[in-house]
Amino acid sequence: MPERIYVKDRTFVDKTGRSRIFHGVNLVCKDKSKSYVDEWNRFDFEELSRLGFNLVRLGIFWDGLEPEPNKYDDHYLNKIEALLDLCAEYDIYVLLDMHQDLYSVRYSDGAPEWATFTDSLPEPEKRFVWSDAYLNNEAIQHAFDHFWANDPAPDGVGLQDHFAKCWQYVAQRFGSKPNVLGYDLFNEPFPGTVSTSIFRKLLTTFSNVESKISGKPPKSLEEIVAMFFSEQGRIKALKLFDDKHLYKSFVSAAESCVAEFDTKVLVPFYERVAKAIRSVISEGILFLENNYFSNIGIQSGLKPITVDNEREKLQAFAPHGYDLVVDTPFYEHLASENRISIIFENHYAVQQRLNMPVVVGEWGGFGALNNKNILHHCLFLLDLFDSYGWSFTYWAWNHKESSSYATTMLLKRDYPKAIAGDLIYFKYDPTTSSFFMEWDANASVGTPTVICLPEGLRGRKVKISPSSMWNLEDINGTLHLTIKTAQSGRHTLTLE
Repeated sequence: MPERIYVKDRTFVDKTGRSRIFHGVNLVCKDKSKSYVDEWNRFDFEELSRLGFNLVRLGIFWDGLEPEPNKYDDHYLNKIEALLDLCAEYDIYVLLDMHQDLYSVRYSDGAPEWATFTDSLPEPEKRFVWSDAYLNNEAIQHAFDHFWANDPAPDGVGLQDHFAKCWQYVAQRFGSKPNVLGYDLFNEPFPGTVSTSIFRKLLTTFSNVESKISGKPPKSLEEIVAMFFSEQGRIKALKLFDDKHLYKSFVSAAESCVAEFDTKVLVPFYERVAKAIRSVISEGILFLENNYFSNIGIQSGLKPITVDNEREKLQAFAPHGYDLVVDTPFYEHLASENRISIIFENHYAVQQRLNMPVVVGEWGGFGALNNKNILHHCLFLLDLFDSYGWSFTYWAWNHKESSSYATTMLLKRDYPKAIAGDLIYFKYDPTTSSFFMEWDANASVGTPTVICLPEGLRGRKVKISPSSMWNLEDINGTLHLTIKTAQSGRHTLTLE
């Protein structure tokens, strides 16, 4: 059964002091007619375990939890609890994700109707990319503004206060379960009307870059906006920014605007929610997401949160990152390693500043795409996460289809689940089925290093230096290599 996980600087650790890494997927049902719970069953979690996954980012929804002010839906929570218990049976941890898209159930999912104030502004129109509504619909932007201002709900209590109390109720219900890794406090926070100035800054930067390259006068803001929201204009911008230097200068242009929102609005909000959770449970890690604009690489201005004037001991960074082509018809052909590397290089810089471990909460979104470019893009990201020593949850798992997707087979890879000591480096090469790991072993830990081998040894030889005792163990249908080191110090493992 899973044991409690804690935080030590930039590493997840268990109670014996082993470093821990998590590979997993998102399970998020956005369908209100299904009460936000899909038809997941025991077979799904058996399959996830066989694929080597030990973490699920499970979407929960404010609308499902608190359909009326101060009235919580325990029937919904019972369904969530059943999923948590199934995960525990298969040694799978759960990151509870308070999910939203376009703020509200009125437009997509998230907040209930009673918590959605739009100042009677027009509803969003259908756009080329669904998430464009964040950028061009005032109703959604104003709904966020009211939330960030903690304006009163119909009962006179602030919206954020309701939200924090809702999290408190969830934490009180599930916080005692050791496989609850923690609480992802808010999915992809969007700044509201402040986004207009951020977006304009980005578009102006694009116009100036394009002008410099083409030698023509910069386009007007209206021309650039029209270009961005058209399919051919988006393609032109994508091709221009398939250059690391240009793309880095592009996302850097709006850094100060994003940092202002993060420090003045987002961090205080996280602290409000954290205080509510900590009033009922001291365990469970609080996961802090970057805001919406940092998904494309604008460096986050997040700061570590404090509770009662002390730095919260159990907090982690949960960045998201997608290339600009995600959710478009040309994702499979124009996905760029140059752009995506800038996104995660900036997330890595934020991690170092925050001194926190990382779970990449969302990335990928490849679905059934399976051409050479997409598969290479997927492998590039997996290798990047490994090089940073990061954990991840892939977006997203469809229990009826995902097991047959080509990218799912790439996610099935060797990795160290638990390291008795400090991990230095590991690398898995699917083309040669080779695996290499280097770590500073701590013989006093008393529990073994564990390597997950979801496709088995496949004829590979185990080489450990210095020589150490090792064993192969089947855990929930997946082969694991366990290593007991007799002495502390630098060790290497090679499978080839």
